[in-house]
Amino acid sequence: MTPKTNYGQYLAKFPLRFFLIVPFVMQVFLAVGLVGYLSFRNGQKAVNRLVEHLSNEVSDRVDQHLDSYLGLPPQIGALGVDALQTGLIDIHNFRQAERFFWKQAHIYPNINFIGYYLNTGAGGGAGRWLPGQGVTVVQHSLVDGKDYAYATDAQGNRTKLLDATKYDARQDQWYQDGVKARKPVWSKIYTAEGFTGYVAATVAYPIYDKKRQLIGVFSTDLLLSEISNFLRQLQISPQGRVFIIERDGMLVGNSSVRETYNIVNGKTQRLSALNSPDPQIRMTAEHLKEKFGSFQAITSEKQLEFFWDDQRQFVQVLPWRDRYGLDWVVIVTIPESDFMGEINANTRTTILLCFAALMTTTLLGMLTSRWITSPIEHLSNASQAIAGGDLNQKVEVKSIRELNSLSQAFNGMAQQLRDWVDLLEKRVSERTVQLAEATKEAETAKSSAIAANRAKSEFLANMSHELRTPLNAILGFAQVMNRDRELKPEQQENLGIITRSGEHLLSLINDVLDMSKIEAGRIALNQNDFDLYAVLETIEEMLILRANLKGLSLIIDRAEDLPRYIKTDEKKLRQVLLNLLGNAIKFTQKGHIWLRVQTQYIASVDSPEKTYLKFIVEDTGPGIAPQDLESLFEPFVQTEIGRQSEQGTGLGLAISRKFVQLMGGDLKVSSQLGQGASFEFQIPLELSDLAHIPRHQKTRRVVGLVPDQPRYRILVVDDRWENRQVIVKLLRPIGFEVQEAANGQEALALWSSWEPHLIWMDMRMPVMNGFEATQQIKSHLQGHATIIIALTASALIEEIPSIRAVGCDDFVRKPFLEHEIFDKIGQFLGVKYIYETLVISEPEATPIEQLTKSALTVMPPKWWLYLSDAASELDRDKITQLIVEIPVEHLALRKDLQRKVDNFDFDLIMNMAQQIENL
Repeated sequence: MTPKTNYGQYLAKFPLRFFLIVPFVMQVFLAVGLVGYLSFRNGQKAVNRLVEHLSNEVSDRVDQHLDSYLGLPPQIGALGVDALQTGLIDIHNFRQAERFFWKQAHIYPNINFIGYYLNTGAGGGAGRWLPGQGVTVVQHSLVDGKDYAYATDAQGNRTKLLDATKYDARQDQWYQDGVKARKPVWSKIYTAEGFTGYVAATVAYPIYDKKRQLIGVFSTDLLLSEISNFLRQLQISPQGRVFIIERDGMLVGNSSVRETYNIVNGKTQRLSALNSPDPQIRMTAEHLKEKFGSFQAITSEKQLEFFWDDQRQFVQVLPWRDRYGLDWVVIVTIPESDFMGEINANTRTTILLCFAALMTTTLLGMLTSRWITSPIEHLSNASQAIAGGDLNQKVEVKSIRELNSLSQAFNGMAQQLRDWVDLLEKRVSERTVQLAEATKEAETAKSSAIAANRAKSEFLANMSHELRTPLNAILGFAQVMNRDRELKPEQQENLGIITRSGEHLLSLINDVLDMSKIEAGRIALNQNDFDLYAVLETIEEMLILRANLKGLSLIIDRAEDLPRYIKTDEKKLRQVLLNLLGNAIKFTQKGHIWLRVQTQYIASVDSPEKTYLKFIVEDTGPGIAPQDLESLFEPFVQTEIGRQSEQGTGLGLAISRKFVQLMGGDLKVSSQLGQGASFEFQIPLELSDLAHIPRHQKTRRVVGLVPDQPRYRILVVDDRWENRQVIVKLLRPIGFEVQEAANGQEALALWSSWEPHLIWMDMRMPVMNGFEATQQIKSHLQGHATIIIALTASALIEEIPSIRAVGCDDFVRKPFLEHEIFDKIGQFLGVKYIYETLVISEPEATPIEQLTKSALTVMPPKWWLYLSDAASELDRDKITQLIVEIPVEHLALRKDLQRKVDNFDFDLIMNMAQQIENL
């Protein structure tokens, strides 16, 4: 066996001066080196944060500008088509139409052309396509097939003929795209012959007659040179660039002084970002294509880095799309060198200053150690003399105040040693007598402690009402604030902390209250039919994340013959399993946690065979010491490991054992220190009479009321303002009319004058409590039509009959969850809600082509008629309201219709509705 090294004996060979100088110098050296390193790293991090902030700001400004700049042509097109289709402008009176478009061209100088062409070839409009001519007007002649362009005066009247060009709009790509799409659509970006630097795009808007027949296409042309002008005005950095590309890599705009096109033989030729004369743009585009394979693969916002000429480049890419077919990518690229020059200089200065500080502190450390060690040596010699039996030692040190105090204490210690030796035997005798008396007092105090614990339990049970009331406000307002979509991530995290802390406190209060009920003998077994498999799956979903975060394996093993539908107290069984598994996860640092559920058959000579459910929870944790096993199930008692963790109340196992005993079993534990622990219990098995028990569904957040419902009036009665505000702020934004009262007397007055449909009634209030107010309301004939739901902070089941007796229709305990409030209102008033789309993953909807006839005919023929009318009117809002009426079970139909609305496929919706009407 290798002998253990005695480092203390080895270090004892070194003098005190060594320990004062060497560690001090090492600490300063490490501190100086760390300061230099952190100075450089913090500089880099500051640059990263600055570049990220700058990139985000530039991207946001570009995104806003594109939304504004490119959103104008569709609006103008919609306005023009509306004027033509409603008869505000005679579609065949081109002179009248050109004056209307002439005014629009004057208002929007960036619009190059506004006009329309019919399927006959006739058409016209106004714009600025002729250089130096201002706003001109054009009309197509069907006689010779030419477009005649005229100059205009200040009132839009034609003055002289400027140009006559052979032209057939029906052959242009923009016209054909509009006809094919049958909805507003952008054309491809194009250049025009004879116009240098002319780069534009067109919004083609189909025109229909009253019979929904296509008769022409409306055109709004937009010059894209303004995009580059905007990008050049952005303040980025000396070498920073921002540019916009199409999915094929062609440049739309850039912040470089170079244009996005070349002029070759008088013709305008657009450039790809990969061929840009600006090296920063070109190298960034090459990197993006190499990383993604193609620009089409960029589908979400990304923050990237790459090196070029040994310099790091920061890149942010942002896909930008609009509803009319544009699909571009905004790219911001910034070199790190634009910011790191001054930071590198500051880092070098910091390192030099730190090195100077190191040398200075090293010298001071050597001088200080010499000054301290000299008087300590005198103290050391005197201590050795005392250890040898010579107590007559006296030391005087006057160089340092602390060492002077130490010498005085040393001298006093020597004097006290002599006195203590004389008194030691006398003290031992006195303590022996006192110990015997204390033993008798402890036995007396033990019986008093039992009574005190019961009084304590009753006191805590009464206090739970006072604790749950403010918790209702805390958790309630946290839920109200969490509905705000404007919350920042940090604020959402803070709300999460508040909610989790409040729920933890509520859990502790419930534990204490459960223990109080158990000791008072007021807790009962509430048996119900339920799905055991679903309970085990829910427990696994609740705990698997906690286990995985600690690197643990959570295994739930169900026996093959385990019945699914049973009858016992579901809530208590779930709480026992959560307590046991939660403790196992909390105290296990590595390995596994098992929950084994088995069916056990026990027979005896005196009784027939009985069937039991056996639950075993095992872990690979630290185990439980033998001395802790005896008191493990006592209330407010924790094991040594539990006390070290500083978590919990010491009630979980005590409550779990009482619950198991109520269910007809007993909770047992076996453990070896360092080898984990095993908790086991079995309860009688009683099979459920129900063949199937529905599983619980996840709640969805309510965001509004389905249209065309009555205006429901809700009265909130509570003496605490904050508790009223929780419900008020939940209900008013949804669409309910809400008023509030501070006591039962005010509630009676409002009920009489306002006649609410439903009242949330707090039961404990001054002036007049909720019991009396409810009784008086229900004593009137019209009071029977008013729904009253009690709000109580008491968790005692004994209070429920008295709440029912005074006339309350139902009750909700505080603190409540928001879905409990909405569910109760929906249950009693029949309110229909609009729900927020669930974030959880949903199964993919089956395409409409694979839906069965029965699925398509789930809605009545009248509903399909309404859908067809709404599609013919291009009314997205009305279609969306109709889709909401489809039952949730038919998710495929709902999602397919919504997808067609999002894609403006109104013709397909009309055709499908007409086909189903004929089924």
